Amino acid sequence: MFQEQQVSYETKAVNQATEVIKKALMTRREQRTFLNQQLTEFTKGLYGGLQVAVKELREKGMTELAEPRLLDHPAGDGRKALQLGIEDWSVVFVPLVGLAWPNARDEAQIPGSSFRELAARIAVFIGSEPETNSFFDFLIFPNGSWFAWGFGWPKQAANLKETNFRILGYELIASFIKDIHTTWRTRAHTSLGSSMDVRKRAYLFGLPGDE
Repeated sequence: MFQEQQVSYETKAVNQATEVIKKALMTRREQRTFLNQQLTEFTKGLYGGLQVAVKELREKGMTELAEPRLLDHPAGDGRKALQLGIEDWSVVFVPLVGLAWPNARDEAQIPGSSFRELAARIAVFIGSEPETNSFFDFLIFPNGSWFAWGFGWPKQAANLKETNFRILGYELIASFIKDIHTTWRTRAHTSLGSSMDVRKRAYLFGLPGDE
């Protein structure tokens, strides 16, 4: 009798745990599918907007802007980064692999509940050094909304359909050119090797408030 009760208890506990696991995984599977689709669509629109903006600006004589380059991401699956050349430096957009909650330490101006939701992310970097940290982000949420945040430039939209990516491209380029500055490295951090390497720069990048 005791053994039967033990088996019954174990079966019930296993079934309950299985339901919890199944429900959580099915929910996340649906979110992953939707968010990856949204990320792909948003990335396509963002890159297209930047490419159009650069083309039009170059036609107006602003040749300091280089035609954006698409870079293969090591993760494959058609994932691409985009490098936007400005004068002799660049900004790189990278769709990140995986999904995660937004990090509250980044102080994004989003509803508190959004910090406990899975989100897709595009990170933006100044320059192309591997150790460079992102300075700007796009977050895409399960409800289809997105939020852009970095150096005091928040922007958001309720969904992709209401996003004008051409305008977004112009606004991003204007912000980058206006707000990003360069400062020479100190003598102690200016080596002969890096000074003779055309891939290296003897200056640091700065954002508003870094002065």
